[in-house]
Amino acid sequence: MQLLNNLHPLSPARRRITPSQIICSIFCGILLCSSAVALELTIHLNEKKNLPLDGTIVELAGPGPVTASQKAHVINQIDKDFDPLISVVPKGSTILLLNDDSFKHHIYSLSKGNQFDIPLFSKPSQQEVMLNNHGIVKLGCNIHDWMIAYIYVNEGDLVKEVSGSPVMFTGLAAGEYEVRVWNPRFRNTKRIVRHSLTMVNGQPNEITVDLRLRKSVHKKTKPATSAYPEEKGGNY
Repeated sequence: MQLLNNLHPLSPARRRITPSQIICSIFCGILLCSSAVALELTIHLNEKKNLPLDGTIVELAGPGPVTASQKAHVINQIDKDFDPLISVVPKGSTILLLNDDSFKHHIYSLSKGNQFDIPLFSKPSQQEVMLNNHGIVKLGCNIHDWMIAYIYVNEGDLVKEVSGSPVMFTGLAAGEYEVRVWNPRFRNTKRIVRHSLTMVNGQPNEITVDLRLRKSVHKKTKPATSAYPEEKGGNY
């Protein structure tokens, strides 16, 4: 007891917590808890003619960096068509192009930032391309001009391919985001519909995105028969 009485008045052992300090501590705790609340975002997709939403890509770009995929994403060429029609890959990922046809293809992309040209190659050879920029990559074949495929290169880790509405993203932090929506049935297939929003604690977070789609993906009709060289025993 004598030791306590001899302590300096300002020493930690003699300090008292005032009511204002208690209130301040409680308030700071509430702020910390609220900032850590996981938020939800609801995105309503409104197609003007009520056409199906199949193949719609919805990306939510936020403050976090994109994580490039560690595995190659495969796009095959089968029976003079690409498979699959739509691929979704993170920026910086590698695409592995295969050819399961018995003849050659000449694959190219003219998409800005992700251009490439792969001259005639045939089974069993494989070709790899890296996609380093966000956006839409359209693949074509210089020989079979009805062949097309699309690659959506996403910039964040929050991305979904959906066939209906609404679209939900959960476990989000408050902050600035951009909603990006794309579909291969847009009249301009290079266009990505974008909407910016601020996610706020304690408020409903939802947005409506209006879309205008074609009834089907626009491309040339694949001929039932043709005079292409491979059908005459050629190398193509």
